[in-house]
Amino acid sequence: MNIAIRPTSFMACLALVALIVGTSIAQQTNGPQTRVANPRSSSGARIAVIDVNHIFKNHLGFKQSVEAWKQRVKNAETKMKGKNQLIEQQVEQLRIYKPGTKEFKNLEEQVAKERADLQVEVQINKKELMLAEAKMYLSVYQQLKEQVAYFARQHNITLVMRYNSGDVDPEDPRQIQSLMLRPVLFQDRIDITNDLLNRLNGSAQVGRRPTAPGSPAAQVGRRPTTPGSATPRLK
Repeated sequence: MNIAIRPTSFMACLALVALIVGTSIAQQTNGPQTRVANPRSSSGARIAVIDVNHIFKNHLGFKQSVEAWKQRVKNAETKMKGKNQLIEQQVEQLRIYKPGTKEFKNLEEQVAKERADLQVEVQINKKELMLAEAKMYLSVYQQLKEQVAYFARQHNITLVMRYNSGDVDPEDPRQIQSLMLRPVLFQDRIDITNDLLNRLNGSAQVGRRPTAPGSPAAQVGRRPTTPGSATPRLK
């Protein structure tokens, strides 16, 4: 009997996160919202990009949550395998009794019931683990969204777009297709991924307010910027 309950890993299919996050995260500053066709126009629009996949792979709190979740999966599998072994032992006992006897019938019914109950328990555990995994991603996404909004307003950024800086395997059709769907084809020093990652890793405690970009704490661990500039170069 197959009792594996390991749900499909989100880390292996971050396309689902792309659906949650959307193709872009737009945060408008105070005042009426306007559509800007050209980032370089006189409207003063300032655009930045962020690699969400990189955030998830390097978020310290998220990595700890993933390890705890994996342990839950392992414990659940061990428990289900133990129950399955007990059922198999009862199946072996059936050979002692002659088919058609009362003892055989009673044990056969018990085995069938326990197998059905185990299958239901497996499905329930699988659903709970998948939900727990999804909530891990949602929690980090909500943290990221909050920090992006705060960072964008502090730096007068009017649009933050999601992009992927990772390499693509030319032998993998799925990765090639994913490449074709990337909304950002080129960016020139407007990537704020590391700035946001440092902020997320530095404010992982629950309820801790975002650190102001200009404060000393915000400068710790930040990637180098253009000489003479305190913030990333934005278009």
